[in-house]
Amino acid sequence: MNTFTLNSSAMKIILSQRIDFSSDYDDIPFSVYHFPKRYRNQIHPGDRFIYYQGNRHQKKHRYYFGCGVIGSIEAAESYDHFYAQILEGTKFSNTVPINLPSGLGFLESLGYEQVRNRPNPPWQSSIRKVSDEAFSEILRLGLNTPNYGTEASSLESQADIMATLKLLNARYAATVPDKRGRLVQRLLDRGSGVTNALKAILGATCQICGWKGFRKKNEDRCFIEAHHLVQVADLQEGSLCTENIILVCPNCHREIHYGDSFSVTIQGEFLEISLSGHHTRIRRNTIQLLEEKFQDQPKKTMSFS
Repeated sequence: MNTFTLNSSAMKIILSQRIDFSSDYDDIPFSVYHFPKRYRNQIHPGDRFIYYQGNRHQKKHRYYFGCGVIGSIEAAESYDHFYAQILEGTKFSNTVPINLPSGLGFLESLGYEQVRNRPNPPWQSSIRKVSDEAFSEILRLGLNTPNYGTEASSLESQADIMATLKLLNARYAATVPDKRGRLVQRLLDRGSGVTNALKAILGATCQICGWKGFRKKNEDRCFIEAHHLVQVADLQEGSLCTENIILVCPNCHREIHYGDSFSVTIQGEFLEISLSGHHTRIRRNTIQLLEEKFQDQPKKTMSFS
């Protein structure tokens, strides 16, 4: 995990993040926040934030749904946009409407004098300051706890796997990897979204030889590796999606890369795999297959870190 130094300029802010409908920005909720250059001075490493889903036309799409801490911030290649890493992201146990529980006024109007001159928040601003009082009240309502401290719980126990996979697969279907921001690319290369979700759903079993992964030291999960059939470095569309990934043991993974006999043939929804004389036929890791397996299991969660 990246580290950063909290400083005296750290603030409490609201981040507008669309999740109920599509966005033109290159966000990965709870992992990366993509924003225009004009907001650069309003967001800093160490700032604590609350996610806001906004829609000026439909009130049902206006609510708060999560929180976290801003990590490193990097410029896009063109320098007209930036990417902020999300740390300690936590999805609220329930969404929080923008109005005060009394129905009179807005939550962000609490203590507004700390951050602006008018009581109503500037809804059109994608990044905006929020008072300590409003920040604490939104967290209390969203997390159902009166004692939320400086550390947010991990998404390991919060975020929905299938919702995440559907979102990421839809984003990556027509994406050429090198066209994404550098920070986003590093997150993808290390498999922080799709591959972690695959491991949580399929389990730590090699899809080629059946090897069972070992439990990792000091962690409540088992070890397994992920292999991209079409390598991310080849910069092909769809190479980041689930059906281009298989889970493999360390031995098979090394042999795939360094052995002299490996082939994969796509047969509809199946993969015919040959590795040094060992042949296996498996279903591709499509969203349909993963949903089938996910429905057969207790509800699971995943980490974006």
